[in-house]
Amino acid sequence: MRMQEILDRLEEWRDYQPGEWVARCPAHDDGKPSLWINLKTSGMVGLACRAGCAFEDIVAGMDLLPRHLFNVDAEGLVVVAEARPEPVSPYLTAALRVWLDSLPTGDDAAPAVSYAQKRFGLTAAEQDRLGLRWWPGPQPCPEWVPTSFVRHPRLVVPMADFAGVARGAQGRDLSGRCPGRWISLANPDGFEWQRYGVFPGPDPDAPWVVAEGLSDPLAVVADGYNAVGVRGAALLNNDPATLDVLAAGLAGRDVRVCGDNDRSGREFSRTILGALHQRDLQARQLTLPEGFTDYAVWRENR
Repeated sequence: MRMQEILDRLEEWRDYQPGEWVARCPAHDDGKPSLWINLKTSGMVGLACRAGCAFEDIVAGMDLLPRHLFNVDAEGLVVVAEARPEPVSPYLTAALRVWLDSLPTGDDAAPAVSYAQKRFGLTAAEQDRLGLRWWPGPQPCPEWVPTSFVRHPRLVVPMADFAGVARGAQGRDLSGRCPGRWISLANPDGFEWQRYGVFPGPDPDAPWVVAEGLSDPLAVVADGYNAVGVRGAALLNNDPATLDVLAAGLAGRDVRVCGDNDRSGREFSRTILGALHQRDLQARQLTLPEGFTDYAVWRENR
């Protein structure tokens, strides 16, 4: 079977990064794409729903059988290597820093500053402290900035570790024309950008909130708290090393976990809370009021 045929059976599928896609999960009423798909060099297709849907239900929802996900023809598509990539090297970390520093900020990034103020409630000073940048649109860039990122103007958000070193980034579309609102950097050959970002608030002793993606953590910081944004709990299920780092960085802190107010968000909270509790870190769930899909929407409307 061809990979394109598999993708065409899914709703609202889009590129996530080379060899990986996201789409609406066919096994549940998916409010936004929560199904993660990848194609390995062996020709095997991997499926993981952030809401925790069973593999068999996902395949059945695509009107396929499990055997259809083996020996899949890549048709020239980039595929995911079987071996787990290494964390980005010091060279790539330095290259990312140089690229981020080359992007407009402050008065030269008025569209991005205005968006972050309106959408997340972040002042210009807070944006500067978090290192937010503006991508104006098509121009020369490093090879690990994907085409889908390059085409449209974006708010660029560095994803730092607990030491404050940026080891990844995502860009939020500001044009309204990009199918993917948030786009990640492409993983360089043999390496992988960090799957989480640390966003300190003004008070390091204030509670820390672990949330999905980057929109909610930015809104959390605007409320005066500290935040950690995770790209997706499903991505961390087979990544104990990252979970160890999160637990170590949050040790001794007042931690809350706040997933979106839907099935996938509740599964996110259960996954993260379970992983932290297994590592002897006390954390509590932060539940949003009924009728609000996520923290950023709640903050914007309260």
